[in-house]
Amino acid sequence: MSIDWTGLSLPFSVTDLITSGNGLLGMVGAFVLLGLAFVFVPKVIALIRNSFSAAKGR
Repeated sequence: MSIDWTGLSLPFSVTDLITSGNGLLGMVGAFVLLGLAFVFVPKVIALIRNSFSAAKGR
């Protein structure tokens, strides 16, 4: 018993799936980068301030 798939047609193609997947990845990736910026930027600012204060104290 086998199923005949020859008459099956979908409203989208593989190209449509890849395009929508890339678009979704771009949207989610932007939010991930924004979240990482909130975590790491204060640490970088503190590092720069500490290096300037250490150089000023020499």
